Formats: sequence, structure tokens, C-alpha cells
Amino acid sequence: MFNILLLLHVAAAILLLGPVAVAVSAFGGSALKASQGDTTHAGIARFTHRITQTYGMASILVPLLGATLLFSNWSSFKSQPQFHIAIVLALVAWVLLFVVIVPKQKKLVSRLGLLSPADSDPSDANIDPVKTKKQLAMFGGIFNLLWVIVFILMYV
Repeated sequence: MFNILLLLHVAAAILLLGPVAVAVSAFGGSALKASQGDTTHAGIARFTHRITQTYGMASILVPLLGATLLFSNWSSFKSQPQFHIAIVLALVAWVLLFVVIVPKQKKLVSRLGLLSPADSDPSDANIDPVKTKKQLAMFGGIFNLLWVIVFILMYV
């Protein structure tokens, strides 16, 4: 049973967190080009924002499977601090995703007029696409770096 849970945990991490990592990285450049009138990149920006939101929410499956693994074999894992550090870093990554990255993406997508009027906030029209793109690049890089560190800690 442990091996099946481990397989599901790793598969969920790859299939759910991988697309989020790529979408977070791709969003900023496309959104900036969309702000300059490129309609192709407007569609890409909207799509990558949707991937970030949808797969980010679905990725809650990864820690649920991980917690199941942890508690199913607690005696083996309780003395291995790398797993506890990895859990904390994963939580930091998700907080960064849902508190910083997704809201900034939504503001920029709203600023570009790519959201329905019900989802848009009129104050989003005042944000600077270049500044927001730089912030998203920084936070996206931190987000992805955290996942690389988590992977290394889990593998070691």
C-alpha cells in the first residue's frame, strides 16, 4: 500500500505542480506582450492564468497524499527532518501561489480586459504591466525554486 501511495504522490506532484510551475513562468511575458496589443499573447496570458488557478487548486491532492504517506509510516519519518523541512517549504510555496501570484495575475488579466466584468475590479486598470510582470517573475522564480528544494529534500 505504501508503494501505491508513494507512486500516486509523485505522479500528482508531477502532473499537477509541473503545469503550475510552467504556467507561472510563462504568464508574465505573455501578459506584457498582451498589454502591447498582441492578441495571441492575450489568449496565452488568460490560459496560463487559468492553469495556475485550476492546477494550483487541484494540487492540494499532493500534500494530502504526502500526509497519508507520512502518517502511514510515522515511525520511519518522524526522525527524518528533511521531510518536515520539505513540508514547511511546500506550505510556503502554496501560500506564495495563492496569496501573491494568483492575485497579481488576476489583477493583470483584469487590467488587460481578459476577465468577465463580474470578475474584474475597476481599480485594476491602474496597475503597471511592466512592474507587475517583474514582480511575477520574481515571485514565480521563488515559487519554482522552493519546489526544486522540496524535491531535493524529498529525494535525499
